[in-house]
Amino acid sequence: MKRGAFFYVLIVLALAALGALAWTLAPGRTPDTPPVVLSAAPVRSPVPAREETAVDTIIDVTPETVKTVIGTLRRAERYSRTLTVQSFWNGGSAVTEIDVRVWDGSTRLSIREPAGQKQVLLRDGEAWIWYDDPRSAWHGSAREGDTDAYQMLLTYEDVLSLDSDNILEAGFIPYQGENCIFVRYTGGLLGYENLCYISDATGLLMGTETFDGDVLVYAMHSSPPDLTAPDPEDFKIPGTG
Repeated sequence: MKRGAFFYVLIVLALAALGALAWTLAPGRTPDTPPVVLSAAPVRSPVPAREETAVDTIIDVTPETVKTVIGTLRRAERYSRTLTVQSFWNGGSAVTEIDVRVWDGSTRLSIREPAGQKQVLLRDGEAWIWYDDPRSAWHGSAREGDTDAYQMLLTYEDVLSLDSDNILEAGFIPYQGENCIFVRYTGGLLGYENLCYISDATGLLMGTETFDGDVLVYAMHSSPPDLTAPDPEDFKIPGTG
């Protein structure tokens, strides 16, 4: 099992609080993330009433069955979408927007930061990161789990390794126009509570909220994914023409 995604999320949140993202490039390019004013943190609410769907006739999603259901999901192999990630800390907050393109195991990210638009390419176990000039890209190895970490995502598959007592609530509900599996669980070193909404059609995480007690510390929302194959040119190794 790959390393816990919450480990990566904790790193990202800590860096966001300091005004920077992980894996920044050359000296002098470290972006400072100023506090931004966001709407009041949402208050957790019970799982919405489910709509009757064909899936309900196959399996009822409950805390006892949700791991089985999640275990059948496969993430879409080709798609584009935009993630909006919010991080909250005492006295401040930040928003990061990430354009995501995935093509047969390769991932290209465009991360909008105050210092500019950072580009990340992950393919064949390697990573490239650059700003304006792809010829100056930082290049190194990509570890298992880095694809989700660069997107500031929880790896929802980690639910499969949880003890049953950690899964507090589960269901099958509509969310942002898609039929989603909902799971609320505790996990990670600090025992934060996570709410995840996973599309049953694409296997993609459509939304997440993480709470420290009653305090929202992290939220992610996805635009509806475009399942049209992205342009293969976006996945060329930088600096190779």
